[in-house]
Amino acid sequence: MEIVGVIPAAGHALRLQPLVGSKEMLEIRGRPVVDYIVERMLTGGCTRLRIVTRPEKEDVIAHADQLGAEVILEKPRTLGESFLFGLTDLAEEDVVLFGLPDTLWEPVDGYRRLVTAVHEGADVALGLFRVDASDLTRSDVVVVGDDGAIERIVVKPTEPPSEWIWGCAAAPPTMWAGLTRVEWPGEHIDLLRREGRAVRGFKLSDVWLDVGTHDALERSRRLLDIPSVQHEPER
Repeated sequence: MEIVGVIPAAGHALRLQPLVGSKEMLEIRGRPVVDYIVERMLTGGCTRLRIVTRPEKEDVIAHADQLGAEVILEKPRTLGESFLFGLTDLAEEDVVLFGLPDTLWEPVDGYRRLVTAVHEGADVALGLFRVDASDLTRSDVVVVGDDGAIERIVVKPTEPPSEWIWGCAAAPPTMWAGLTRVEWPGEHIDLLRREGRAVRGFKLSDVWLDVGTHDALERSRRLLDIPSVQHEPER
């Protein structure tokens, strides 16, 4: 059994154009932004790292080689398809960590709780983050019960049903089969929930930023100046 981190890094960063180089290589406090999700995966026990990217993204390919990651060169049409390319030939007993290369969040060891939950029987474990209202309408908003069971996931809602989003995940590779049947990964996870799968959420912090726009990029440069992180009580 391995813990495999899969990072889809094949996007075009349309909201940030014009860019010199790839979005994943934008520096935040002296480090490429992709390094932050890599750090969190390794801290969570990742033993194998895969980065899915396009052949023309030479800066990402070179950096992935420096990180010791497996580089998977494809031209996916969607985020879900990009992620699925990273699951090729994995064993059923492996645990796959899903993370986005343009996100910054705390705590660094957040994946550990998700991996533990999968080992204890969860089909999918989600890391949850409380975000500002302005970010909810472009996110996957989650309703979670007191017992941690996910009750609902709504993608880009006009009227958000909570202030929590999911931003990282752990699950066996079999849980991701059929991911391309819907447009967004959150929709797939909600389908799993409705099919009776055990989808659990863990409130990790209120520190989350998607570096996908110029405004978010500027805010991200202050993110790591936050002196402490508020954690939800352990369940």
